[in-house]
Amino acid sequence: MIGIVILNYETWDATLKCIKSIVKTETTEKICLYLVDNASTSSMPEELKKYITEHNVTYITSKENRGYAAGNNLGIQKALEDQCEYILISNNDILYRKDSIEAMCTFMKEHQGGIVGPQVVDPNGKRQPSVGMIKTGIKEIFRFYTILKCFQRKAMMKYQGMDLREDGQYKVFHVSGCCFMMDRKTAEFLYPLDENTFLYDEELIIGIRMEQANKQTWYDGKAVVEHHHGYTTQKNSVFMQKCIRDSEQYYCREYLRTSKLVLKVLDVYRKGLARVRGMKN
Repeated sequence: MIGIVILNYETWDATLKCIKSIVKTETTEKICLYLVDNASTSSMPEELKKYITEHNVTYITSKENRGYAAGNNLGIQKALEDQCEYILISNNDILYRKDSIEAMCTFMKEHQGGIVGPQVVDPNGKRQPSVGMIKTGIKEIFRFYTILKCFQRKAMMKYQGMDLREDGQYKVFHVSGCCFMMDRKTAEFLYPLDENTFLYDEELIIGIRMEQANKQTWYDGKAVVEHHHGYTTQKNSVFMQKCIRDSEQYYCREYLRTSKLVLKVLDVYRKGLARVRGMKN
């Protein structure tokens, strides 16, 4: 049985499209859907209420919005309680192709668990970066997450695995948090996800925890999903920039043991970047 956790905040229309795409997928495994709402201020539309009732979707509400990890933890907990063998974490701005979930589940069985992420494409079918091939240390933070990335595109392509076959299957350090599947044992190990980040860097943290436990993370290019990237966050760029800065500080401090001086440099850079973007907007 596959438990699919979908996290919603405000964007009910995207959630309905996501669930409909899952219902249309083809899989030999039973699917249990868990819709987690992260304390949206707007009410669920009647169309979605009717649809989730008709398709036996378990609806979970959070009393407050504490971000990606905290919201997904509510769904993971319920999926584990229901004895799901595999758990798929999904943003609500993901659309699933008919055999994508089956492909990931088959891959999990063949490789005896761990984590697998699909090939992620944009609405036009263009492949999006969705993996990190190596651990993201402080050197990678500066090289690939600041303006320096503009001067080393080839290195960044390798870091993101974009130089490899898009339909290939290979080991990676981490996959995108927008969509990934894990077996039950891995879910039990990772649960609860670290709730100290609100948005961003969750996959970097999961990658390090997987490495520490000697567990494997994979990319399966034969499973393809469509991602409408930034559907929610693009509506509040100021908040997005704050989340990036706060998550980066936490990740570097707690998981990379970065010095206070380097943390200060990153903080000044992020705040400066936010001011520039704010002026442009």
